[in-house]
Amino acid sequence: MGGIVREGTFKDRARFVEALRGLLLKLRQGALRGMAETWRREGGIDSARLSGFGALVEFTVAESSWRCTVEVPDWLPVPRDVVESKLDEHIAGLGGL
Repeated sequence: MGGIVREGTFKDRARFVEALRGLLLKLRQGALRGMAETWRREGGIDSARLSGFGALVEFTVAESSWRCTVEVPDWLPVPRDVVESKLDEHIAGLGGL
């Protein structure tokens, strides 16, 4: 399917990271149930990864910007536009922080 990328900026890093943690918890309780979550901090950059079933969702949070990459295996029977739409729907709540 190839990678899907979304990027943005934020005003308050602490509020953004808190909201991101809440979003990932919500996703792991719903659509991404069963995926493993890992966080790491390196050089002032936080990375959060959800992985499982051949799929990977990774958020990278820098000083004032963020990036989300999604890799979904070709064998997954969900069209790319559906994955992109759901991603956009979920990350919309992170805007304006």
